[in-house]
Amino acid sequence: MEVVKKAKDIKKTIALISALGSPGIGLVLILFGIVALIILFVFLPFMIFSDADTYKTQPAGEYAWGAPVQLDVDGSGYTWPVPTIPRVSSPFAMRDLFGTTRMHKGIDIANGAANTELQPVYAMAAGTVTVAGSASGYGQAIYIDHGSGLVTKYGHLSTQMFVSVGEMVSKGQLIGTIGQGIVGRSTGPHLHFQVELNGTPVNPLDYIQVPGTELPSLPSELGYTPLNIDYVFQFLDERKSALADRGLLQLIDDAGRTKNVSPYLLIAITGQEQSFVPRKNNHASQIIKNPWNVFGCWCKGKGATLTTGESAQIAANTIIKLSKDRPDGRDPIQWLSAKDNPRGYYAEHNGWWIGVSKYFKLLLKGGG
Repeated sequence: MEVVKKAKDIKKTIALISALGSPGIGLVLILFGIVALIILFVFLPFMIFSDADTYKTQPAGEYAWGAPVQLDVDGSGYTWPVPTIPRVSSPFAMRDLFGTTRMHKGIDIANGAANTELQPVYAMAAGTVTVAGSASGYGQAIYIDHGSGLVTKYGHLSTQMFVSVGEMVSKGQLIGTIGQGIVGRSTGPHLHFQVELNGTPVNPLDYIQVPGTELPSLPSELGYTPLNIDYVFQFLDERKSALADRGLLQLIDDAGRTKNVSPYLLIAITGQEQSFVPRKNNHASQIIKNPWNVFGCWCKGKGATLTTGESAQIAANTIIKLSKDRPDGRDPIQWLSAKDNPRGYYAEHNGWWIGVSKYFKLLLKGGG
């Protein structure tokens, strides 16, 4: 029946066009042609290439969960490319545009046209400029090769560029400005910032920190100090701990450095939470992945899906959160599990902090 109905509709349409005569048919064809051109040259490019600032906005605070996990080769952080705009208007994620779902391979940085146009753009890290000019989809762009497979791309720029192809740039160097109006395939001014590792786009927020979302500083005694891996390995090995593994200790040190939390404190907590994970424990291979019991336990839920590095960073974030609002005179480790801490507590047991403090001091004494 549906086929018959469609056939009748087609016949009616043909009859209507015939009734219009030759001029009418020509008019219809012209209208169809105009519509086709609009779809081809206006909507289709956006469906395929747009990095437009037309999606759900991402306030900077949504990224305050932690610092980037990647650091520059000298151990310092990378540079946010637009210091005057601390706002991600479109994240690194799948997104819908005109009914098409595509992967957004970078982040967009914008804050309304008036506050975005011609804002200065800086290099994330030192490297060599490989593109400085016209680039497909971006209008004007700059690409920088930082070595070791790391490349950054800065799209939708103005024609005013301060670097040229082949030039060596330093971290934080001014390289260009954001374009005015529509530059390339875009619906408004913004910087499309893309990070690639060995040719594959990766989340830029693993490398750069949105200004204003930096984690608060800890008391100096809980802040990062490099882990003496040889000493801590021996300390744990003597206690027949499954954590006596230099690879695991390096992950813990990396988490401490990234979050500015003492890795000695992180290890001390594993002593109180899991007795440093004895090798004879039947579940030792699982517990070492989450010896801080983040998300409640190493044995179930999210806590059972983590790697040692991931759980170490979450534990460090928890320490930072709980360290806020510490009253003067309160012991910084005791405050982490104090029942009057408005942000919660690490462990319910009243003596938790005593054990952690004991291990922390012991580790620091030998490792320092």
